[in-house]
Amino acid sequence: MDRASSPDGRAPSRPKRPIKRYRRFQDYDYSRGAALFITVSTSPRGNLFGRVSEAKMELSPLGAEVLESIEAIPRFNPGFVLHGHVVMPDHVHFNLWLPPGLPDPLKALGSAIRRFKTWTSTCARKRLGIATLWQQGFHDRICTSERFIDSTERYIACNPLKYELMRNQPEFLRIREPLDSPRLDPAEYWRGVGNTELLAPEQKVLSLRVSRHVKDFSRLLARMQDASRAGYAILSGFISAGEVAVRDMLLADPAACLIRILPDRMALGHRPESRYLPAIQERRYLEIAEGNEPTEFSRAACLDLNAAIVSIATSGEGVAVYWTAEGPAILGRGGATGQAGACPSGLPVPDPVLTARLSPGRKRRPRAPRCARRGGGRPRPSGGGGAPPAASRGPGR
Repeated sequence: MDRASSPDGRAPSRPKRPIKRYRRFQDYDYSRGAALFITVSTSPRGNLFGRVSEAKMELSPLGAEVLESIEAIPRFNPGFVLHGHVVMPDHVHFNLWLPPGLPDPLKALGSAIRRFKTWTSTCARKRLGIATLWQQGFHDRICTSERFIDSTERYIACNPLKYELMRNQPEFLRIREPLDSPRLDPAEYWRGVGNTELLAPEQKVLSLRVSRHVKDFSRLLARMQDASRAGYAILSGFISAGEVAVRDMLLADPAACLIRILPDRMALGHRPESRYLPAIQERRYLEIAEGNEPTEFSRAACLDLNAAIVSIATSGEGVAVYWTAEGPAILGRGGATGQAGACPSGLPVPDPVLTARLSPGRKRRPRAPRCARRGGGRPRPSGGGGAPPAASRGPGR
């Protein structure tokens, strides 16, 4: 229809585009119950609900009403269970459990969120005269495992700290490149986030590799705690179950320092996981990665990673430890730790045969020379490679 054919002579308005409706896991039976991580954002984004100060959220009067409304969701929706939740300056996160047996669980979820948004929008109109408070719909992720649930709970708990570091203290999360340390191979390009002073040659470093055959971690944890108290920063990929147990113990100790080496390059815009943010702010954590090219995580890459942590530990004050089902073995020592008695208590002297077998020297993945990668000088930074960020799951029902 053109302007002339319009009854009043005006151009007709364009038809509204249909709103896409997304359903998580279309094959999942929501009537069994579901754990959901939900995000609702304001429109437009603005600090309507308060501000973050010293990693804590200071709620405005409207923000306090939003928090009260979130906490009232179970009261108005029998069977719903609210877990971790947080109100941020321009959005909210909360974990919600849908009970099993609901005749139409997705409709019940949509009604609960709509009731929450309607009530808080009324509060916003009364307080601030705002016609529209929320973006249309909501974003939700179904939590399919205990690990996923723990991850979202941790994300919610650390969200104010993450906001503080990103907005008010960006220096803590800035990627430092190229890293310059005598401990690092100068032929490679290194990036890092965190306290780079942990790579100083005089800093005592204990590199740790734990065999997957180790089932009892009690002795391992005790020895690593002793090493930490003796001033060692624990360096590892923190991949195997034993290494993860050591990582969790160190993160819970406010005096422990740890260095994590990533198995792949550090993409531009990289952000450490939420679990590491408190340690970054306390300047006791460093995350490093080598190279510009993406690396497929394979057996060869894992061996290369193991060789790298041995090299870093023994290039200054440090010791490299391989913990097997039979106990700890020393792969090498550097600096003053080569002296008798300088190693953490309970660790043996180096075994030449085991050392030769397990640490035969680093076998590098073939790469072009540094100058050839860019045509001279400093290598070209990666083009933001790595896994893309998780896509937004779209508006809710």
